[in-house]
Amino acid sequence: MMDIGPQYEFDDSFKAASRLHQSNYRARVLNVNYLDYGNRLTEVDGRALLNYYDGLGVRETLRARYPVYSKKRDADMLRSEHIPFNMLAPLANRPGLMRLALREAFGLDLREPFEMKIEWAPSPADKYLADMTSCDVYIQGVDANSEPVGLGIEVKYTERGYRIGKSEGERVHDRESTYWVTTRGSDLFVGGGCDQLGEDDLRQIWRNHLLGLAMVRHKDIARFVSVTLYPAGNKHFTHALMKYQSHLVATAQSSVRGCTFEQYIDCLHGDNKIEEWKQYLMARYLFEVPA
Repeated sequence: MMDIGPQYEFDDSFKAASRLHQSNYRARVLNVNYLDYGNRLTEVDGRALLNYYDGLGVRETLRARYPVYSKKRDADMLRSEHIPFNMLAPLANRPGLMRLALREAFGLDLREPFEMKIEWAPSPADKYLADMTSCDVYIQGVDANSEPVGLGIEVKYTERGYRIGKSEGERVHDRESTYWVTTRGSDLFVGGGCDQLGEDDLRQIWRNHLLGLAMVRHKDIARFVSVTLYPAGNKHFTHALMKYQSHLVATAQSSVRGCTFEQYIDCLHGDNKIEEWKQYLMARYLFEVPA
């Protein structure tokens, strides 16, 4: 068995447990060496796409979206950028599985035609939020009234809130920016929105939600639901999503939701190939969080 490799002493408890789990997976399952920290693949193994599931079109979807190798995305097993491909790409060409996941994991009863796009934002950006906000995964389907409904999924692993950048800060503090115009125009926020939406723990959720609301405003879709997909052990998002929902009017609170890795993986069922993929996801991402 390969060496588990060094860990990072300044990780919080959940990130430390996640890093160790990925290090163990690399050493014991992939049986390959590490680079710098135990959760990082060597360039050779990163380019060989060992960070991705080998089946159900996952690696093909990755290379169709990103033809060029990225050390951060393709070699770091702890970062979240690779997870949308491993967890969601197999849904794209399997409408039955897509309907099942939408209903059981995300609470949406949608039907074909389905569209799925990874790391996507509507264009031109100036028509929407005029920034770099995008959906890790965007899925579109049709509801019972034959109207198009959009689902934006933000995938998180060990991340929490993040510090505001200069350009983003200008938009947050400018009450006439696209952020606030979209917020007020949606009529979904208590009192038209408040400063807390721009705080570090809520700002990412807010921006993801606003991108979809901008699509509704431009009549691209009739309705939008924003979901954060994250591991149950990352309690930050459990609390942040509840806090964010409290800023929405009662009828809009279900338009922003959370779904844990555990809930999503548990709902996946199908033939032997689907069950093998499910077992991979369980082994790769699920572990008992230390008390």
